[in-house]
Amino acid sequence: MLDFDLINRNSNEVTTRRRKKRDKENKKSIFEIYRSEKTMKDYLFYLNNFLLFVYDNGEPIQKDEVIELMSDITEEDIEDYLSHLLYERNLKKTSVNKIMSALKSLYKELEKYNIQNPLKHIKLFKTGRNLDNILKVSYEDIKNILKNYKVTGEKEYRNTIIMYTLFYTGMRSQELLDLEYRNILKRDEDYFIKIEKSKSGKELYKPIHPTLVEKLKEFKDYIMKMYGFSSEDMEERFVFSSHYEKNTKLSYKALYNIIQDMGKVVGLDISPHNIRHAIATELSSNGADLLEIRDFLGHSDTRVTEIYINAKSLLDKKVISKIPE
Repeated sequence: MLDFDLINRNSNEVTTRRRKKRDKENKKSIFEIYRSEKTMKDYLFYLNNFLLFVYDNGEPIQKDEVIELMSDITEEDIEDYLSHLLYERNLKKTSVNKIMSALKSLYKELEKYNIQNPLKHIKLFKTGRNLDNILKVSYEDIKNILKNYKVTGEKEYRNTIIMYTLFYTGMRSQELLDLEYRNILKRDEDYFIKIEKSKSGKELYKPIHPTLVEKLKEFKDYIMKMYGFSSEDMEERFVFSSHYEKNTKLSYKALYNIIQDMGKVVGLDISPHNIRHAIATELSSNGADLLEIRDFLGHSDTRVTEIYINAKSLLDKKVISKIPE
């Protein structure tokens, strides 16, 4: 994460040992942060590329100069970078939005230290969600994956429980990776998962489907027997670990590869987020309304959830193909 203490809080003056590179000829002018580890790595990657585009020094950006370089950026620099992304790198608007969102979020942090935000009034492009991606995997596909995926040991068993958990909870990848046994709570006969750090930064509670409750219990018993752990030992352990004795948290890359490999069993190229799409679409197809799906997924805005209602409409139209001629 950026070291914001590098800012001189007693002075608004900023000096830089780099000069901007900007060729004005033939230029085509075009006129929110979540703290997961993966997100921050992505954000800082985008920031580094942006600063290297604006400044000409011929050397990598150093940590101790990041703040001063960001402080000297103008809206004109942003316009040039947008033009570069669209017309020179030929990126899609969705990709440009991802980069600009990262920069906007980082600059929003700098505003706390009275640093001017050159992206404050820059709007993101309006884009539609890719329904093909939303509909990439179905409930039937997931059942086929679990039916055909070969379980030969502990890791394969863990992978099947990961798939069940992603589907029955609609959890985001980072929420699943952070899950510890102490986060699985029981009240009367109902079970809940406590998500201590959601994407919105708030605590969330997710009800657990009875099918998943049984799967999690069976897997927990298996791990306890395998390693000789007591119930107390399990409380502070990750549910999905890369090494249960060392209690090592599974990485996002490992999770992604697991879901990729499981998808290949039925010829699908899928990611963990596709499983989240699958349960949302299934809920919509089975009569859940917009607000129910929003709350289940933990969306802050129903506009994000509406895509699953649209997906349901598309699925309904596929029924036409089943009408005999």
